[in-house]
Amino acid sequence: MVFFSLFALFVLLQVPAAWLLSKFYPNLRSLHNVSGNIWQGEADWSYQNLQGTLSWSTRPWELLRLRAASNISIHSGQTEINAIAAYGLGKNVYLSDVNGEISSETLASVVDWQWPSSNIKLKDVSLKYKKQQGYQDADGQLTWAGGLLNYPMGQRLERIDIPPLVGQLSAEKEQLKLAVQDGQKQRMADLSLDKSNMLDVQITQRFLLNAPSYQGKAGMDTAVVSTRQPLGSL
Repeated sequence: MVFFSLFALFVLLQVPAAWLLSKFYPNLRSLHNVSGNIWQGEADWSYQNLQGTLSWSTRPWELLRLRAASNISIHSGQTEINAIAAYGLGKNVYLSDVNGEISSETLASVVDWQWPSSNIKLKDVSLKYKKQQGYQDADGQLTWAGGLLNYPMGQRLERIDIPPLVGQLSAEKEQLKLAVQDGQKQRMADLSLDKSNMLDVQITQRFLLNAPSYQGKAGMDTAVVSTRQPLGSL
């Protein structure tokens, strides 16, 4: 039984990935030029104004943990992200060993601002997400060298000189948290994302003082700006 189970598994891993996508996801438009099989392969991808390449290699031993997992690598221009992605029973999603960089060009495709040329770097990011319970666990750091950022405010263009920032990921009350601090570990902003993809953002007085046009007089750690909006509306 063990032999036949392993034989069936390795036969399955050799099934062409393009055939599986056409069979089970015939209307999927985000992946193109798919090559390889379940074991390993690559494809071109596109999302809104973004496009790039995706490669994967299966981790079959993860089946012993009752989940399907792969090493994945995502490229888009100067953006490169490597990670281990897994999908388990109960619609649980796991990400681990997420490392890489997100370029300013990629950020500009998501939010139409004039971003600094410095990349956002991800280090040892991990998270666990359950569809019904939300985010259960998260860890890792995001670092950004900052720079001059131009963004629209009403009918005019504002600018802010962002200092180097460090963001620490965590999970609390089923939400994904990102605590952003400056080089002196002082509070700059807090972001939280719930299971319905609603994003809460709080920006402190300390952060806003980097904008020349800002004249507020609150305490440095006071959250002067607070917003709540769907993640997809950024």
